[in-house]
Amino acid sequence: MNGTCKLLLLVSLTCMPAGATAQEVRRVSMGEALQLFAANNLEIRLARSRRAEAAGVARQSRAYPNPTSSFTREFLSRDGDDYSETYLNFSQPIELPFERSARVAVADRSLEAADAELRADSVRLAFTVKRSFVQATVAEDLLVLAERVMAVFRQAASSAANREAEGDISRYDLMRIRVERSRYENLLADAELDLSSERRRLALLILPDGDQDRVAPTGGLSRSPPELQLDRIAVGAVSRRQEVAAARAEVAAAAAGLRLSRAARLPDVTAMGGLKRQSDSFDGAFFGLSIPLPLFNRNSGTVEIASVRVGAADSRLALIERQVEMDQRLAIETYGSLRDRTAFFGEDQVGDGLDLLEIAQVAYESGEMELLDLMDAAEALWNARTAELRLIAGLWTAYYDLERALAGLDAEPSSGSTERENEQ
Repeated sequence: MNGTCKLLLLVSLTCMPAGATAQEVRRVSMGEALQLFAANNLEIRLARSRRAEAAGVARQSRAYPNPTSSFTREFLSRDGDDYSETYLNFSQPIELPFERSARVAVADRSLEAADAELRADSVRLAFTVKRSFVQATVAEDLLVLAERVMAVFRQAASSAANREAEGDISRYDLMRIRVERSRYENLLADAELDLSSERRRLALLILPDGDQDRVAPTGGLSRSPPELQLDRIAVGAVSRRQEVAAARAEVAAAAAGLRLSRAARLPDVTAMGGLKRQSDSFDGAFFGLSIPLPLFNRNSGTVEIASVRVGAADSRLALIERQVEMDQRLAIETYGSLRDRTAFFGEDQVGDGLDLLEIAQVAYESGEMELLDLMDAAEALWNARTAELRLIAGLWTAYYDLERALAGLDAEPSSGSTERENEQ
């Protein structure tokens, strides 16, 4: 087999997709990953449970107090004479209208806050899924690259051992090549561990009950996300963020709670009535009212607590609004910086490093290049390509983070945002 044939065989083997010889994995697109996340994510289940609990409290707040009934029979006697009285009692608590409306308002505003918190959790966790999808994609590309480069160093170590035995290279050169091979063996092992870790992290988000070693993204990342006009993105539209909506609902709930505490200072009235029958054939109806006298407990402590909660809710809202505005500015700056750096890499055509390595291998096989030069070409490919992949991953992550921070973008990424997805 001549050098060119061996080179083609080497390239075909080392450029196989990661995991092709291992057990099959479940490939999911970004859209499929988000659908699985919405259906299976454990944190979303917890958020939905909290929302369902708030809905139950809101529904219960509208219930009227139940009436109470009682039956009493008294037996009396004197000097051998028997006497009895029988009572059938009914009582009904009567709530003051403004107290009931305040209680319903507390529950309704709390439900609104729970709704907004569920949406905020969904947006936050959806970004986590997108980020994990990007990291898993890049981890797979890095493993392919590591295998590609590692093949060169293994080839170099084998060739160097033969040439050192023939006296063609020095012992020092052989040891240097072996040291470099050991370093890249470690890099390959790290790439394998990173890929397994990223796949597990993605699986935990979208398939927590499934096989967490068998989920992987479909395709690879395109070089850049959809174009955005950053100068047209307005910072300060904090009301679009669900965290702000939840905080505002909590302020309204705290204010309603203060009204409820003040209303509780007035005593509730209980209406009573019933029938009475005596053994001497006298019978009739009776009625009455029961009104607590607020002499010792005027609920002042509860009112004070509710007032403090209103102030705390206002402060929390102001803090969240400031944090959201800072978050938006940071997301815009980060995306702009990474976009500019990615454009710089594109202008320098760093991605052509793989072709240069193939040229170097052909040159080495034909005797036009030294072994150490071939290793330098492989190392240059590794350094340049890993930097490029991590930069592209950072750009996509920043894009999705900007989408999260601004509660949506005008240029939404399509489900086909991976360049190899349609080939699967």
